[in-house]
Amino acid sequence: MQPEKQTSSKGLTICLALLFGVAGASLYSDLEIFWFGALLGALLAQIFHLRGRVQSLDEQLRSLSRTVEFRVPAPPPAPTPEVTPAPAPSPAIPAVQAPAEQVTSAVSPSIAQPTTTTRPEPPRRPAPPPEPSAIDRLTGEFIAWLKRGNPLARIGIVILFFGATFLAKYAAENSLFPIELRFVGIAIGAFALLIVGWRLREKRPMYSEVLQGGGIAGLYLTVYAATRFDLLPTGLAFGLMVVIVLAAAILAVGQNALSLAVIGTAGGFLAPIMVSTGSGNYIALFSYYAVLNLGVFAVAWFRPWKVLNVLGFLFTFTITGLWRVNGYESGDLFAADAFLILFFLMYVGVSILNCVRQPPDLKGYVSGALVFGLPVVAFGLHASMLSGIEYALAWSAFALGAFYLLLGWVLYLTRRENFRLLVEAFAALGVIFGSLAIPLAFDSRTTAAMWAVEGAGLLWLGVRQERKLARAFGALLQIAAGMGYLISMTYRNAADWPVLNSTMLGAVMLSISGICSGYWLFRNQARQARYETGADVVFTLWGVGWWLLGGVREIEMFLPEAWYGGTLSFVALTVALLAWTSLKREWRLPLLIATCLPPLCALLALTSATLTHPFAHWGAVGWVLLFAAHFAMLRLGETRDVPGLNWLHAGATWVFALVVAWEASYQIAELTTGVWALLPWGVVPALVVAWLGRQQLRPSWPVAVREQAYRIYGAIPAVVAMGVWILVINVNNTGDSTWLPYMPLLNPLDISVALCFASLAMWWSSLSDAQRATCWQFDPRVLIAIVAGLVFIWLNAALIRTLHHNFGAPITLYGMTHSTLVQASLSIFWGVLGFTAMTLAARQRWRYVWMVGAALMIVVVAKLFLVDLSNVGTVARIMSFLTVGALLLVTGYLAPLPPRKVSEQVTE
Repeated sequence: MQPEKQTSSKGLTICLALLFGVAGASLYSDLEIFWFGALLGALLAQIFHLRGRVQSLDEQLRSLSRTVEFRVPAPPPAPTPEVTPAPAPSPAIPAVQAPAEQVTSAVSPSIAQPTTTTRPEPPRRPAPPPEPSAIDRLTGEFIAWLKRGNPLARIGIVILFFGATFLAKYAAENSLFPIELRFVGIAIGAFALLIVGWRLREKRPMYSEVLQGGGIAGLYLTVYAATRFDLLPTGLAFGLMVVIVLAAAILAVGQNALSLAVIGTAGGFLAPIMVSTGSGNYIALFSYYAVLNLGVFAVAWFRPWKVLNVLGFLFTFTITGLWRVNGYESGDLFAADAFLILFFLMYVGVSILNCVRQPPDLKGYVSGALVFGLPVVAFGLHASMLSGIEYALAWSAFALGAFYLLLGWVLYLTRRENFRLLVEAFAALGVIFGSLAIPLAFDSRTTAAMWAVEGAGLLWLGVRQERKLARAFGALLQIAAGMGYLISMTYRNAADWPVLNSTMLGAVMLSISGICSGYWLFRNQARQARYETGADVVFTLWGVGWWLLGGVREIEMFLPEAWYGGTLSFVALTVALLAWTSLKREWRLPLLIATCLPPLCALLALTSATLTHPFAHWGAVGWVLLFAAHFAMLRLGETRDVPGLNWLHAGATWVFALVVAWEASYQIAELTTGVWALLPWGVVPALVVAWLGRQQLRPSWPVAVREQAYRIYGAIPAVVAMGVWILVINVNNTGDSTWLPYMPLLNPLDISVALCFASLAMWWSSLSDAQRATCWQFDPRVLIAIVAGLVFIWLNAALIRTLHHNFGAPITLYGMTHSTLVQASLSIFWGVLGFTAMTLAARQRWRYVWMVGAALMIVVVAKLFLVDLSNVGTVARIMSFLTVGALLLVTGYLAPLPPRKVSEQVTE
């Protein structure tokens, strides 16, 4: 079998390159435009060729799959074995059982045991290939049309047409021949092509179609150009044009020649462009195009040639749009709009005729272009001419929507199956343009509300009738409604009533429509399309979002003094409504949203840039209601297996600690100054950690029931916050207690730090070994070092603060480094700490603690010689040397290095 010969794209490339290049050069009279058009044509040719090749390979794959499926070879019949009994062994020779392989090899093939032949399993049926896209279908049809016949002849007739056009134009501009003789010559050439093509219709049908198409295009060119030069009366030219159109239609339909129809029609539409003189006689142009479109309509009556229909549609409305941009004037409104409506009705009729001949494939690009592209293009041109007339566009959209609905109803009454998809398409277009009339006549907020309800209704209808198109359009309509609402949200009428205003009602309608759509899509999950996966979640969140946005906006507008507490209360109310909806409809999604909504609201509320403290603007009421709603949802979630409850319980602990610390700090700052306002940021986490560090947790719900959530997940962030607070406040604060005298270690700051360390010890001692392993998965000595470092920083800061408040020592970094009193006190204090650590480590045999104390003593010695030695004559420096020296002597006697443990020696 010979392999299929691959088609070449050279002919198509040359044809389209010349076509686009010559067309561009003739329109703009520029050589650069010729090369640009040629490049564009070549690129399109390559795209068409590749699309056609892909389609051909797809067809081969389908054919191969069908062959494999229906031509599985039957298994051969199993042969009947003939077994000869083996002779009995001789009595003198004992029978020895031979291995199976020897026995098998000893038996001849004719008497061997038969082998069971298993029936081969049929190959699995391959998955059906995906349906080609709209562009694939269009390009496939174009490539298929181009492959049929003689590509070189088609290229030649295109070049010949352009050559004749340029020759006529050149002769006219240079007066080479009498103008009548020129047109007679073109007409004779066109008739010659017609006659030769007609005579070759049986011998060379494809070649014949090309010639006849070129002849028809030449006749179009002759009649139109002669009319433009006033050589033919308008009435006679119109009659001749009708004759040519009818003749071309008869020839194309009679011979079933799509090529003839395409070439003749394309040439007819190109003729006015090629011979244009810029006079602006649009009446003649549109009359001529009306006649051409009448031919397209006549052909559509007999043949469902989608390529021809789309070709006429593109030429007609493209040239009409170009004229609207360059040549339209306000006085041309009625005549131009009349032609536009005529063209629109013609191609609506073409769409209906296509369905009469065959069921419309509205998923394909060609039918979709006519059915859906036609009203968009026509209404866009119509709107550009009527934009200055008040309510004209609203009435036009309403009339167009009513026209499509009425036409769809008439086709529905015929009860023809061919019209089923077209009826649905016309109904959708009627709803679209009816919906478009709303924003053209009303404000955007009213439009949003009406569109949202209409979109929800369409989506419900699509679910009930299992119509994907209706569901998709309903979803898109709600999205458009949301965009329209957002555009108008910044506007507010001072006379609006609270709640009963277009802003709030629009948001409510958007919300109800979205939530209802989500519920209907949730109920339709078993029958949903693949692309609708997750649409119920999206629309439910969409509806909840619009509800919250509208409510918060309303509170800000009408309750500015209580906007914070009102917003939190409104969220709590929303949580209750979502929970009620979930329980009422047995719908799990609203319950999940209601469970996650309070933490999200708390996060946004605590990060508000305009908030001074959490109880501002009635925030106390709002926080109480929000916490009540949150814990109610946690209680309900335990009976509904809601995931992530432990983290939600822990998150409530964090938010509670943050709110209380923030509010306490704000209230204290309003009453006094000094360190007092900073203490709640450490004391409140310490109290929370102490509460979670009790051996018996209270209350039983939720803390005792969710011990892991509170004692681990809830406490760890509070512990980290305490550590950060201890470090920051000891480094950056003087500990001023304002109206209380400063006492070493008995001042508010040091007492608060001590409370933090006590709560930390209480919490850590309450943990089990497994819980400790969960909290800290690294070397325990690292944790001890971190705590010891914090204690060391605290004690040093406490010493410096004592020196500052009682002896006037400087508290700045520069002052401390140059203060003899501070440096001597630090040396003595570090020496005492090192001595204490080494002595205690020697008694308890803590080798690593002893080494840490020794390291501190080394640092003290280095400090003495590098820092304190500079002013050795001062009493403070002398005392520091004496004290540290004495400590080192006593330490060497009382605290020798502890011996290694057995495990450490073995490891070494």
